[in-house]
Formats: sequence, C-alpha cells, structure tokens
Amino acid sequence: MAEKIVKVREGLLSGTTDGKVAVFMGVPFAAPPTGELRWRGPQPAASWEGVRDANERPPMPVQVPIPNSMFERHPMSEDCLYLNIWAPEDTEESHAVLVWFYGGALQAGCSDSPSLDGRAYAEDGVVLVSVNYRVGVFGFMCHPDMRAEDPDGYCGNFGHRDQLAALKWIKENISAFGGDPERVTISGQSAGSASCCALMNAPSAKGYFHAAILHSGDVFQPERDVTLEDAESWGVTLAARFGCSTLDEFRKVPVDVLYADGDPMMKHVHQFAAAVIDRAFLPDRQGELLLNNRCYGVPVMIGTNLDEGSRFAAELYIPAITSRLGIPVSLYDSEPDLDHKANALARDYWYARHLVWAEIRSREYGLPTWEYVFARRLGPQGAFHGMEIPYTFSTLDAEPDFGAPLPYTEDDRELSALMHTYWVNFVRNHDPNGGGLPYWPEKSEGDVHMRFDAQSAVEDDVIRETDRTVKPAVEKWMRSRIDR
Repeated sequence: MAEKIVKVREGLLSGTTDGKVAVFMGVPFAAPPTGELRWRGPQPAASWEGVRDANERPPMPVQVPIPNSMFERHPMSEDCLYLNIWAPEDTEESHAVLVWFYGGALQAGCSDSPSLDGRAYAEDGVVLVSVNYRVGVFGFMCHPDMRAEDPDGYCGNFGHRDQLAALKWIKENISAFGGDPERVTISGQSAGSASCCALMNAPSAKGYFHAAILHSGDVFQPERDVTLEDAESWGVTLAARFGCSTLDEFRKVPVDVLYADGDPMMKHVHQFAAAVIDRAFLPDRQGELLLNNRCYGVPVMIGTNLDEGSRFAAELYIPAITSRLGIPVSLYDSEPDLDHKANALARDYWYARHLVWAEIRSREYGLPTWEYVFARRLGPQGAFHGMEIPYTFSTLDAEPDFGAPLPYTEDDRELSALMHTYWVNFVRNHDPNGGGLPYWPEKSEGDVHMRFDAQSAVEDDVIRETDRTVKPAVEKWMRSRIDR
C-alpha cells in the first residue's frame, strides 16, 4: 500500500492506495458535537496544519451496542462526525457517488462495519462514502431551549442534520477524490433508508443528492413521526431525571452518567429515537409529504426482504394494525402462536407499504421507481432484516455484524455479483438496467418487482395469499392521507 494525499476544504488528508482503490477513513465533515456543541446543529470542521492521517476507523456514535455483535468491540465517542471514502484511482472520468447511512433504529450503528467496505464499488467506478451520524439521545432528543438557541428554529433531528452536513461536505469536496458532485445517490438500510426519506422531505436537503436506494425502511408508520410538542415534553422530563432544568445544565452531564442504566430515552421516558416534525427541518408529517409528492422527487430503487418486519409487543401490535387497516384479526389464524401471527402481520404490512408507495410515486407522479424483494433463505431466520447488505456491497466474506457467518455457496456469489451490478448501474445512470442483465421493469410498467434469490427473476407483486387482503387495505389507508 502507498500513501495517497488529497486536499479538502480543511487541509491535506493522507490515505492509502493499492493502485486501484484509494481509501480514506475517519475524515471529519463537521466539528466534534461535544461540550457546548452537544445538542446543537453540526458546525463546520476546523482546518488543520500539515497533513492529517486518514487511516484509522472513526469512533462510532455513543449507543448501547447490540449484544454479541462486532459493535461491542468498536470504540465510541460523542466526537463521531466522520466519514469514510473508497475511491477509484482511475481519474480519467468523474465518478458517480454512493453515500451510505447505516441502520439501527436511529439508536445504534456505525459507518465502518466490515460488511460496509466500499472497495467493490470503487473497483467498479463508484465513489463510496459511508457516514457517521448521531443516534439515540444525542441524535434525536428535543428540548424547548433548542429553538431559542437556533436562528432557524430547528429542534432535534441532529442525526438527520448530520447527514445533510455530510452531503454538503461531499458536494464541496468529493471532486478531489474523483467524484462527481452532480451524481450523488443516497442509500441506507432500515433507519438508514428512513433517513433517506427524511432527507427527501427536508427542503434544506434539496439539490445535495440526485437519486436514492431504499433498503427496508420507510416513514409511513404514524409512530415514526413525533410532534414537536411531544418531543419537547419528553426532553424536559428526561433532563429533570438528571436534575437539570435547562439545556445548558443537561449538556454538562457526563456520557457515562447518561448511559449508566442503558439508553436514557428508553429508560427514563420510554421512547425510541424518532424524527421530529419541528416545522423547520421537517415541515410536516413525513408520510403525508411523500404520498402527496411534496418532497424531493428523485429516482428511487426500493425494496424489502421476504421475512422481515418490525413490531412492538404482539398483544398490542395485532389489534393496533388490524384496526388501522380494517382487516380481520383471524387472517393469521393458521399461525401457531401469537408471536408468529404478529410477525406475519408485520411482514405483510412492511412489504405492502413499500409496494403501495412505489405504485403511487411511479404511476401518479411519474417518478422513476424500481422495486425489489430479497428472498434468499439460508437458515431458520429466512431472508431476514439486513441480510441483503453484504450482497450489494460484495462483502460476503467479511465478518458479519452479529451472529455466525452464513453458509454462502456459489449461488450466493452469483447473486451478489448480480445485485451489485444493478446497484452500480443505478448509481451511475439512475436506472439499474444494463447490458447482459435480466431486464428489471420500472414500477409504472406493471404489477411486478425483481425477486433476488438463487434464481432471480421478475415476479408478480402478490407473494402470499395474505397479500390479497393486506395490500388493498394498506393502499386504502395510505391513499386516505393524500390530499384531494
């Protein structure tokens, strides 16, 4: 490996290159959000003298790591606003850029787990940028003092605002790495996908990206949005739990005290991190913005995995969702117990939301949209949440984020090559199709999606018999939110 030096806004960076791919790790895109900058919007990174080393993994945001995962071994810090870059050494052309936001329910995650290595993208002519952003209490807490401090009236949403700060840094600096600032695709899985939706809904983010790939995450569930009034009330209650009556006092509480009993928001106010409708960064409920096309309408690839779906306690989830959709509780009576019923309902509800939105945005608003279902099953969990990520990154041989390695076969390597090529095509051309690939129709062309499996093919949208009940119910519920 040889040294690679690049000049960015703040100074000179030293990364490494093997002659094909240049790698820069731990590049600061904003000032450390510590001390007086805790619970403030991201500020520009400071300039430096000389050459800054960019060869070390950055610390991940403060969080409660997933037990028995690689995250338990990863250093963490409030000083976490860094990104990583994998860039082609071929500088004869300007390369399209893919920006990745990790999942983790806005409570956890990091930008540099082994499955997110961007080398394969760079080898195929794409600049891959993975971004750290604040999560949990540091990323999404609100407090009334925040609006008074912020000249634009922002409150909360620090994690999403970090993501936008990274996109602004990329627009200004990515050409130094051979990237094209006018061909930026944002992507993420789960909360990372929902983050992409939030950026599509944020007026201040318009123009900083040009397409999106959404893995298994949306913002159509009402519980995904929190009103400003509720969020501020929770923040006041949380601060009081630590003996603080003002935000400035709360800023002085040490991290280890905040997290002494686990996640402070969950422990003390029983709330997950969520986007806040502050009427500044996010002007309205996100589902309504997307369904009414009052968002930034870019080309989109969207998909879910065959056996996934998130939910809360089964005894509460089933009546809540069946009542919301107006479907019979008996629909899943063939399942062996309450948990299996709830899992099946969550699976179908999750899939139907993505399916309906894909149809609405493509057929009614004319926005280019491609839908997929990842269906490869290698164990008892089936095609579980997040399983597709190493296929698209071509990192099947990397250490898994958690659990034991899956028993990949040659079929899986072929599937990974296929998916990775579609993804590269979309980043380059905003269309996944290309020479030698099976044709993947846009959603406007019919009721079909691409099924990724050992034998991938275009498939009818009705996957299970229950879809014939759940999908129309979800469509009716979602369309009721469209202004007419």
